[in-house]
Amino acid sequence: MERKNFPAADPRGLAPRVNQVGDAFLNPAPPVLMGILNLTPDSFSDGGKFLDPGAAEDQALKLEADGAQILDLGAESTRPGHEPVSEEEELRRLLPVLDRLAGKLKIPVSVDTSKAAVARAAFDHGAAILNDVAALSRPGMAEFAQRGDFPVILMHGVAHVLPEDDARPSETVAAWLAARIAELGLPRDRVIVDPGIGFGTTRPQDAALLDNLAPLVALGYPVLVGLSRKRIVRHLHPDADRDLASAQMALAAWKNGAAILRLHELRPFNDLLRQETAP
Repeated sequence: MERKNFPAADPRGLAPRVNQVGDAFLNPAPPVLMGILNLTPDSFSDGGKFLDPGAAEDQALKLEADGAQILDLGAESTRPGHEPVSEEEELRRLLPVLDRLAGKLKIPVSVDTSKAAVARAAFDHGAAILNDVAALSRPGMAEFAQRGDFPVILMHGVAHVLPEDDARPSETVAAWLAARIAELGLPRDRVIVDPGIGFGTTRPQDAALLDNLAPLVALGYPVLVGLSRKRIVRHLHPDADRDLASAQMALAAWKNGAAILRLHELRPFNDLLRQETAP
C-alpha cells in the first residue's frame, strides 16, 4: 500500500536536550507539544466528540494551529476500565482520519496503539511515530518496531504496574524502562520514554513521579509527560478549570525536565509559557 504524504518525524528533532550539571537539571529547551485527538466513544474526557472524520480533521488542524508539533491519534480508549476493541474497529475509526489529514497536516502523526496490525496499517497511511502504552509487549509489536526506523514512545504502567506501597516510583519506573529498552535493543535516538501518569499508579505516586523526573531524564532519552485531564489533575486541583490546571502541571513537568508534553488543549499552556519566558 502506498504511504500517505505526512511529514517525516526525526526523533532528534523531537528531543530537546536537557542540560545536566551533576544532579541538577537546568531549564530544558522549549517543550515539544503533542496534541491529543481521541477517535473514541468512551475516552474519559472527550469520548464521542471526534468520532466523525470531519470533526476529527477540524480538531487536528486546530491543534496544529495552536502550536502542536505532533498530533497523537488514538482509536481505542485506555482509560481505567475501558472496553477493548477489535483491530477492525480501531482501524475503522483511525484510517479515514489519517486519509483526510494527508496533505493537509504539516506536523507528524503519532499513532497511539498496542496492536501490531493497527500500527502497520497506520504507518501505511502516514503515521510517523509509534506511541505504545504497553511498551511493545503485545504480539508482533516489538518486531514491528525493531524492523522500522521511526520514533517509539515506550510507556510504563500497562506492561508493568507499580506496587501500591512503592515509595520511590521515579526510581522504579526508570529502572523498568531502562531494562525494557535494553531488552528491545532499539537505537537510542529512536526512543522516547513516558512514566505513564495514571496507569497502574496511585495518586501519591503520580505526584511523586511529577515532582522527581530526574531519574527518568538521567536515562538520556526524551521524557514525555501525559497528564492532561487525568485523575491527578482533578485530585490536586479539584475546583480549577481542567485544561488550565493541566497546563500548570505540564509547565511544572517541563521545568523538571520533561521534553514532550501531551495535552488536549494547547492554548492555556502557551499562555503560561509566554508569561514564564517573558523578559
